Amino acid sequence: MRLFFTSCLLICIFISTNAQTSVTVKVLDSLGLPVTRATVSLYKADSKIIMKNSISDSSGNAVFSNLITGEYYATANATGFQAETSPVFSTDSILQKIELKRIVKELSGVTVMAVKALIEANEDKIIYNVENDASLQGRSAAEALAKVPFVSVDGNGGVYLKGQTSFQILLNGKQTSMFASNVGDVLKSFPANTISKIEVISNPSAKYEGEGLTGLINIITRKKVAGYNGHTAFNYNTIGQVNPNASFNVKYSKLGITSFFYYARNLGYDTHGEQTYTALSHSAAFARRQFTDTGRHAGYNAGGNLELAYDIDSLQTVSVYGRMTNGGSEPGQSNTIISYDNAGNILQQTLFDTRTDIDSPGGEVGMDYLRKMRKPGHSVSLNINRQFNKTTGTVKSDQYNSSDDDRFLRNHIRAKNIQTSAQADYTLQLDSRSKLETGLRGIFRNVNSRYNSQVKSSPADDYTLDPANSNELKYTQSVAGLYGVYTYSVKEKRLTIKAGGRLEKTMVNGHFISSGTEVDQDYFSFLPSLSLNKTLKNGKRLSLAWNRRIARPGLGYLNPFRDNRDPLFISYGNEKLKPEYANNIDASVASFSKKFTYSLAINTSFVRSGIQRFMVFDESTGVSEQTYGNIGLTNLVGLTGYLAFNPSEKLSMTFTGNLNRIMIKNKLVADERRNGWYGSANASFSYTLSKKMDLFSNINYSTPPVQLQGQNGANLFYNMGAAYWLYNRKLMFNVALLNVFNKYWQTDNVFETAGFRQESTTWRPVRAFAVGVRFSFGKLKENTSRKKGVVVDDGKVGD
Repeated sequence: MRLFFTSCLLICIFISTNAQTSVTVKVLDSLGLPVTRATVSLYKADSKIIMKNSISDSSGNAVFSNLITGEYYATANATGFQAETSPVFSTDSILQKIELKRIVKELSGVTVMAVKALIEANEDKIIYNVENDASLQGRSAAEALAKVPFVSVDGNGGVYLKGQTSFQILLNGKQTSMFASNVGDVLKSFPANTISKIEVISNPSAKYEGEGLTGLINIITRKKVAGYNGHTAFNYNTIGQVNPNASFNVKYSKLGITSFFYYARNLGYDTHGEQTYTALSHSAAFARRQFTDTGRHAGYNAGGNLELAYDIDSLQTVSVYGRMTNGGSEPGQSNTIISYDNAGNILQQTLFDTRTDIDSPGGEVGMDYLRKMRKPGHSVSLNINRQFNKTTGTVKSDQYNSSDDDRFLRNHIRAKNIQTSAQADYTLQLDSRSKLETGLRGIFRNVNSRYNSQVKSSPADDYTLDPANSNELKYTQSVAGLYGVYTYSVKEKRLTIKAGGRLEKTMVNGHFISSGTEVDQDYFSFLPSLSLNKTLKNGKRLSLAWNRRIARPGLGYLNPFRDNRDPLFISYGNEKLKPEYANNIDASVASFSKKFTYSLAINTSFVRSGIQRFMVFDESTGVSEQTYGNIGLTNLVGLTGYLAFNPSEKLSMTFTGNLNRIMIKNKLVADERRNGWYGSANASFSYTLSKKMDLFSNINYSTPPVQLQGQNGANLFYNMGAAYWLYNRKLMFNVALLNVFNKYWQTDNVFETAGFRQESTTWRPVRAFAVGVRFSFGKLKENTSRKKGVVVDDGKVGD
């Protein structure tokens, strides 16, 4: 398979570099300097009908290929210049020059005839042009996402697309390790003023990676032209969250440098909780367990990336990039657990303390090559990416029991994940209405996870190894795939039809050394897609789409390590999990204008053999075990709406909401099923009070998706603040109040099976006062990044 993939890459390279006979027309001004982006038209010597058009590059060159032997002439036209015509020349000519004279006029004023819309649609994408939203200057990517159609962001930085979390966040078309974990911290650190636009692709075509059941969110950074710019910022709130970040970009001649660095530290806050675990059978080992806990949460997340982009010539660009990340958490929790019998008598009282210390360093390196053919609409790209992540940690628990023996546990975890991905894409413009996109892709993933459990019954004793709960996992996954997408556009009817398919072969091999367990999977996946987009004369846009998506289980789902800190509640992964597939149908209507934009979508999703978390209760021992299985049969119907209202240049308001009805059934247990509603509502307001002051507010209410055996509680987040600008809006100070009317955030969770019912409530502090400062410098208005990238990490991650 690797040999096949490598051969196909070499074929793409050969096609892209095959030289063709051509004639070059060089466009210069009166000083002999090249004129960029001039429109050059080619005619037969005896005709006035345009044969071909081309645009001059940064060297002033416009190239015409595949010409029939004969004589021709060319015309050139550019903004600010008079149009000129060349003498007649033959195909034997290698270079023909046209000199343009500047038009010099005294202007009495300038009138802007058109402004790029804040929100627009392009084929299967809805695009939010962040660079056109003045209210987002000095804000974060999280605040920008909160204003994007169909997207909502909660108070923790959690992101939802149509109320669901099963989607991918891409950066310049690529899933990166930056968003692999702690996505909330990264989005709060990522400055909105480095973002050009955010694309929402709720029904991706076969061109895009098949992962992400709900769709894709693609954050595209600005393209730089020349000069340099950067920013540095610092944010702090009274909950103890500290976040410095900085970026620097420079473009000189053909070389561009893009960099971004962030550090997010949680200095620590306490949470409080209560949990009741009720056995629904009178013959169970206990009738009820009552938990009361206090937790301490602290940790950090940091990272930095650097990219170098080089324009080889007007048609070829190569970029290399690297990223380093590190994160750590040091949570601790103290519990009091009381077990009761059916008469309400205390069976046992336990003092239970746990402490965790986890470190997760990682990074990635990659290279992208893009070549545009001389024939318009033709291009080839080659991309390679390598990611590496490591996790080391220790989990300790001390358990003092009133009736049974005391128990002291120490678990060590070490995991290493190396992923290499390569991809080749080829775009072919068949004619003025038709386009064909094809590509090849390969992922090679290697995971090694080692864990051991040590136990003792007295603080004075030495720890001894528990062989039953110690193992080493060696796991490889290889994915090879190809896709083809055909697009047919009828511009006069404003109609676009896109159809395609992606075929992937996945091979999995897992070996658990201590237990001698083997896992082998070898399967094909075919992921078709079809979409129709129609723009009416009144500007409304109608869309209808269907696709099939995949979610492969990640290591968090597969790792069979048994977390046995609480001997009566054990959780572990399932190494035999298979991927889940979703068939999605989406119909939407949207209208875009400068002052008023709305969109309304109805979507359905059908999942068979879906990955669901479930718990099993053993009445005789009182032990509950939690794991995952391909047991879900899910039907979902959702309604999503978006409204943006900008009555004036000073006031901007956006509203996003979604409501979903889900029906889940356990295909192995006919009586176990759950129906329920969930969704979210998000509102964002901004008002420019003066040239130096902005006011802003965000409100989010979200209910997590319903699961087979229950649902986590709803969250409410809101803030209100002001920003003050100095030095021509280069220096900004901002203050904000977060959840000013709620000191604590209460979350109520309920899970239930035929054997037990689990109810828990958690309180965490949310009322805070936040301050921040940001300084921007430089004269660059756009970003140097040319990176296209290739998706690497496609695993479904654990809850």
